[in-house]
Amino acid sequence: MERNQQSTATAQEVATTRRFKDALVIMDENTWLGEMACTSLKSLQVPFTQVASNILMRQSWSRFHDSPFMIVHWENKLRSGGAIIEEILEIDRRYDAANKIIIITTNPIHEDVVFFSELGIRRVIRARPRDQEIQTSSEELKKHIHEILNPQTKPAMDDLWRKVLVAIDMLPVDPPEAVLLKIEQSILKLSGPTTTPSARQLEATAAVKSRRGEITEAIKMLHTAIEINPNYFRSWNSLIAIFRQQGQHKSAYDLMQKMQLQNRSSVKRLVAMGEEQLALNDIDKAEAYFKSALDKDAYSGLALNGLGEVKFWQNELSESRLLLAKSPIAYQFAAKLNKKGIELVTGGAFEAGMKHYSKAQFILPQQDKGPQLLYNIALCYAKWGRLNMAEEFLVLAIIKEPNYKKAIRLIEQIRSRPQPLAVAAAKV
Repeated sequence: MERNQQSTATAQEVATTRRFKDALVIMDENTWLGEMACTSLKSLQVPFTQVASNILMRQSWSRFHDSPFMIVHWENKLRSGGAIIEEILEIDRRYDAANKIIIITTNPIHEDVVFFSELGIRRVIRARPRDQEIQTSSEELKKHIHEILNPQTKPAMDDLWRKVLVAIDMLPVDPPEAVLLKIEQSILKLSGPTTTPSARQLEATAAVKSRRGEITEAIKMLHTAIEINPNYFRSWNSLIAIFRQQGQHKSAYDLMQKMQLQNRSSVKRLVAMGEEQLALNDIDKAEAYFKSALDKDAYSGLALNGLGEVKFWQNELSESRLLLAKSPIAYQFAAKLNKKGIELVTGGAFEAGMKHYSKAQFILPQQDKGPQLLYNIALCYAKWGRLNMAEEFLVLAIIKEPNYKKAIRLIEQIRSRPQPLAVAAAKV
């Protein structure tokens, strides 16, 4: 791809570039807005690439994450700016959206302002198609770009807090106590001497406590944080996450409904509400939420997976298959199906397990029929006594992953059995 001051690229073209150091402009049409953004970048001699909003972000992220910053048109037609940024943060929780994303919006409403806050976006330019206002917007854009490309030597307080919050977000399920203590010390240091803790301090401390298993205390602190600052949305999301982890699906759903009243544009939240309805065994409500999410973002892998799951449980397998074929993260649902199959087989329900696996095999895209799924199908057949079928699936698993030790051991066990015994077992 020829590197100019401006270039338009498809996902495939960008993905084949060895290194990607351009600024990224995510904008569907070359209107006055695009002209303003591109002219501003050219005047600063900043190389950039412009792409449409339906770019395959997940597939291209290994290149895009090196971009010094992104300019995103909030009202893109193919895919909204909010949906794009939600996907970026889902792909890479470490991504510094506050500093590295510049939003250009033409007609923001109150819900948009709430959404900016939820996403952690703080670089927002409101542009109008009048000569004087276009010039003002251009100067504002240049100012943001200068700040990004010339960061302060000493990190701002918000940047220091961000490092702590990212460290919390990246904690494993059962983190070492030494790591939790270090995070707590950082929280205290950043908070300074104060008799009244901020919502940010309370939420961060609650997050550490929840990792320790101090759930009751964490919930109490998060409620206090919400009372202190209802607009610090991280507290809401942390409380929802705890309720979901604890299986308190109704409580989680009720909180999400309250957040939904302030911002109805979050695709991620609509999907989460659908997932909670599935957990509450209301498949019709779940379906409605997943469809609503897809209405807002037809490219959402989370929503495609969710509706694909609904169709799977409704036994509408062809429709489920079509939905999952469009999803870039169908492998996540494959793992969920695999887990359910393991539960059935472990419980001795071999016939039900095989029916489940057969349906899973039909709906999953070819690339998501991984060696683990094939191994578990083989294991089900082996425990059921159908060794010839078990061997066939083990061969497929080993073809996909030649060093799959469990599959190799099981096929060796099957093949080492005396033939009469194998025949007898197959008749069980």
